[in-house]
Amino acid sequence: MMNTNRTEGLRALIRQGLQAVAHKDTLAHLGDRSSYVGMSDIGQHWECPRAALARKVLPITNSLERLLTLQRGHWFESGVGQALAVLGLHVLPQLEINWQHQGVLIKAHLDFVLVWGAPVNAIRILEVKSTDKLPGSPYDSHLLQLHGQIGLLTKAWSKPVFSLRAEDGTLLHDKMTFPQLCLAHLGLQLPTTATEASMEAWLLCLSMKEVKAFGPYGFNQAMLDTAFDHATQLWDELTAFRAGNITLAQVDCAQGFYPLCSYCEHNGDCPKFPQGMQMPQWEPALEKLTTLKEQRTALDNEIKEIEAVLKLVHRQAGTRDWVQAGKHRFRMSVAVGRTTLDKNALREELAEIFHTEHLGEIDVDALLTRCERTGAPSERLTISSIN
Repeated sequence: MMNTNRTEGLRALIRQGLQAVAHKDTLAHLGDRSSYVGMSDIGQHWECPRAALARKVLPITNSLERLLTLQRGHWFESGVGQALAVLGLHVLPQLEINWQHQGVLIKAHLDFVLVWGAPVNAIRILEVKSTDKLPGSPYDSHLLQLHGQIGLLTKAWSKPVFSLRAEDGTLLHDKMTFPQLCLAHLGLQLPTTATEASMEAWLLCLSMKEVKAFGPYGFNQAMLDTAFDHATQLWDELTAFRAGNITLAQVDCAQGFYPLCSYCEHNGDCPKFPQGMQMPQWEPALEKLTTLKEQRTALDNEIKEIEAVLKLVHRQAGTRDWVQAGKHRFRMSVAVGRTTLDKNALREELAEIFHTEHLGEIDVDALLTRCERTGAPSERLTISSIN
């Protein structure tokens, strides 16, 4: 019992420290986030307006797990910054852009801006995101955030709205145009207009073992307008909430299946999850099931890692025979790929066969639909944590 208490005490100490670090970093680099709309706010508002507003107006008591997830992003970002700096590249970390749109103050903080001066005149925006598992495609919120960044950089190029801070938050340059800031901080001469430079934005997703890049993305006026629209909507909702004219329950929330709902700090009273029957006696069973699923995931990952190593060992041994290892033996073999039906190829083949003068026109899609069979429905248990 005493060891358990000391363990929990150590966890609490680490959590307190991480909370303090997060608060200090936010004040040093982002300032008072309640006074403006950030690009991450805009991205979140696109996916869930209620969550974006709640993050602005409600205090958050983060768990140790949540704090570790947030800090992991900062640690990854710091590591990427070191990797870029050691190469001798001209990098602007956490470049800040202050922009007014219809009376709304919008601030964009760009993780990294790589700059090449004349005669290349190239700009590359790099937004770093940390994930447990690399996504197959970028999240919509991240894309809107990235398009907002490159859009603002393009629009604000020759405006005195750029700022840069040191790692400790000390203001190095303030209220400069982008060419002025690059000249003052990097010693690089850039053209006076954005149209004379090559600009791209990239999204870099990192997990603990892999990295995946999405891009390049260029200036898109429609996406920038979308970002501005969401900034205005969020600020209007924030103003109305502060005046007591609306509640969180009156703000739209994410609809349909949205995987991040389980991680939302404000899902406890979200209208997406209406209050149903109360059965508190089943909480221990749900806790145990959740733990077992997490253990299964960890075991599956460990199994895959060991299998990958043994496959490599067998391949490097240069044999097709069994390899003896104490009371066990192992061998790597190549399985024949699974045969599947390529519907697109079949559709093209049928269209070529049936669309002839003799047979006349036949609706190939309708024919394929008539040949489809739907399996029996199955039951699925969904578990979501209440934060």
